Amino acid sequence: MHPHQAVSAYSPKLATNCKRPQLEAPMVVAQFIDAGITLAKWYGCNKCVLLQELYLKRTFDELLHNIADPLVHNALRQQCQDQLYKPLLALKRFYKSIPHGKARFLKIEHEARVISHAFNPYS
Repeated sequence: MHPHQAVSAYSPKLATNCKRPQLEAPMVVAQFIDAGITLAKWYGCNKCVLLQELYLKRTFDELLHNIADPLVHNALRQQCQDQLYKPLLALKRFYKSIPHGKARFLKIEHEARVISHAFNPYS
């Protein structure tokens, strides 16, 4: 996705009101993640490290929020959990490059494990 397309496609909140969540959930979640990661990459290339971290964390946090939200359709919650690794790997790459990043990443990873286990949409 081109950065200009990502800007127009990006929304800080994941669209959880699909007409056919069973069919549309994988695409909706993947597009949301792709837009967030594309913007983060663009800001990273332009040396805007804080904005890069912001978009990566915002994308990651929104997925965690939807996993934990019982009002979100199960198909969407499952896709959020299945695709959570994408922003998590991007955050891992980002935090490797900054001082004290490992501790920050481990905290985020622990949060993801706890929330994924406590609010597992597959159980």
